[in-house]
Amino acid sequence: MKRLRHDVNVAVSLVLLVAAAAAILTGIIADLWDLTGFVYHTYAGYVMAILAVAHVALNWTRLARYLRFRLMRPATPRLPSRARSPVSTPAPSRRPSAGRNAPGMLHALYTRRGFLGALAGLSAGAALGRSSLRARPDIPFGTDLGVAYHQWSKPGMRDLFGAVANWGAQPPLYKTYPDAPRIILPPLEDRPGPGLEEAIRKRRSVRTYTDDPLTLAELSRLLFYTGGINAERFGVKLRAAPSAGALYPIETYLAVHRVSDLRSGVYHYSVADHTLALLREGDMRSAAVRQGLMQEFLGACHLVVYFTVILQRLRWRYQERSYRYALLEAGHLAQNLYLVATSLGMGVCAVGAFLDDEVNAMLGVDGENEAAVYMLAVGKT
Repeated sequence: MKRLRHDVNVAVSLVLLVAAAAAILTGIIADLWDLTGFVYHTYAGYVMAILAVAHVALNWTRLARYLRFRLMRPATPRLPSRARSPVSTPAPSRRPSAGRNAPGMLHALYTRRGFLGALAGLSAGAALGRSSLRARPDIPFGTDLGVAYHQWSKPGMRDLFGAVANWGAQPPLYKTYPDAPRIILPPLEDRPGPGLEEAIRKRRSVRTYTDDPLTLAELSRLLFYTGGINAERFGVKLRAAPSAGALYPIETYLAVHRVSDLRSGVYHYSVADHTLALLREGDMRSAAVRQGLMQEFLGACHLVVYFTVILQRLRWRYQERSYRYALLEAGHLAQNLYLVATSLGMGVCAVGAFLDDEVNAMLGVDGENEAAVYMLAVGKT
């Protein structure tokens, strides 16, 4: 019975070690890839907790004896040197006992600590060898760059090593233009609109618009429900569109053609205080048409919305997958813009093919640290 109890105790200890390693590994993966509901991490935690309770139960007598020894051990009086008996201690036997004094690897494998350490090392080496240390995908020369990036940015255990590399510091969450003239957008009107299902049903890409100008109140509503701050949780200001890690890499710019009480020109939307910063005044209709490869509706609309991405807002945390997440977020914002515009009786047409360098130059961004990734025409219908 004693032998069986010992074997069960060793088995529980081994499985507990594996569960603890799994909980640590899945926790790191969940943090790196922002997997807030990673079920494997949850299960590993439950298994580890159950095994920990079983381990304590199996070793309760030993633990209690150790605590009594540590907490209730009486102090041993120290005898004067002359009272000590000068009894010589016999020399220890030179004969090695089985296993305990065996040299090198035999001793390491004989002890429980050595055996568990060797098992953990073998498991970690096998996992790393099968995942993080394997070669990158074989991408033949001449492969489409999008396919190549998709293959190279797949998540894997090698991301654990990438987390140690220096991917730069986290930049500010909000971009500001302190020297630019500011336009305070009016507060949102409490006005009813069509239901979500109706807006989804009516949503289409629209390329023809009326001559009636947009009002500043309509523009305010359009920008707020596209990507404005609409909630706060645990001290983090959340916006109308989802974002990886709530890092919000997308910036919003406007080329205004016809909006009441607003001069034509290029503006930046400051999401932090729901205002506009005037970057450049002037008629931008011909520039928008040229940027969009001569599509005339970009000059006939009431305004053009540009989404840019500041990659470092994601790169410091998500590394090679940053560009994936940035494009996803631009899509989230664009869909919001479509639905809000539809609910306001407007039309939107997204444009993906545009002259990047011309757009970046007009917006005053360098195309590397911050670059345009989307442009959308907006107008009344």
